[in-house]
Amino acid sequence: MEHKGSGYNTAFILIPQLDLDTVIKAEADVNSLIAKGRRVSTCIFSSLEEAKRVLPDLRANEERITAAAPSEVKVVEIENHDVAACAMEHASNLQECDFFLVTRLSKNGSEYEVDFVVGRQAKDTAVALSSKLLRVCNELRANINTVENTAQKLRSENEINARKLKALSREKLAGIQPITSGSITLLKGIFENLLDDQLQEFAGEKIINPNTLVLLANISDERANIVFARNEKMEGMIDLNKMFKQFADVDGRGGGKPHFVTGIVKKQAVSRVLDSIAREILC
Repeated sequence: MEHKGSGYNTAFILIPQLDLDTVIKAEADVNSLIAKGRRVSTCIFSSLEEAKRVLPDLRANEERITAAAPSEVKVVEIENHDVAACAMEHASNLQECDFFLVTRLSKNGSEYEVDFVVGRQAKDTAVALSSKLLRVCNELRANINTVENTAQKLRSENEINARKLKALSREKLAGIQPITSGSITLLKGIFENLLDDQLQEFAGEKIINPNTLVLLANISDERANIVFARNEKMEGMIDLNKMFKQFADVDGRGGGKPHFVTGIVKKQAVSRVLDSIAREILC
């Protein structure tokens, strides 16, 4: 159903599967109906049950319709096309909508949400989207006809490179030589350009061991992401969050719990911070 006005609108659709190609085809169909000037009529029923008795094939999102208008139900019909219950205001003829443009497709639980605009706002939005597309083409060094294939190729290459970097990250982290002092096993390492999430994953795996402590840093440009972690039941109850704030001071940002800390440290301070914490723990 087309809503009167030129503001942003959302259609909520309960359907097992809805893909972008279907939405694009529906967009073209709606604009075809607008061009034909299909009339829009409205009937009021006392309840959704009454509306369904009169119109057995009536479409309705029962939860939304009941919440919006518990005392009556509005049924809107597009001439020779569709009949549905809807709580919004509507045009009397689709030509009043002028132009229809979908701006977003998303899914929220079992419900799809289709955002759209109509009229002058739809035309302005179409110009803005066209401008963005042309800029994307320029950045990707593609034209309108090849931009989708170019984007798909880049995405595929990015996924391959991400898998390679993940494997490299795991390999580098696995090469850390443990330092043992008394009952504590320390895994400390400073790396460059690894995947940050792999540091957290590696630390989480290692601190399953009762007396294992992990101090990791990953340098990128002029900063380093850090992950400090220990088993929650480690003897002595070392407070890594307190130590991070003490030794990183103005050179660091972040924090966390006594047993797990993430943050950012200036590149030039990384070695000092990790070595200071290690000495404090192992001495």
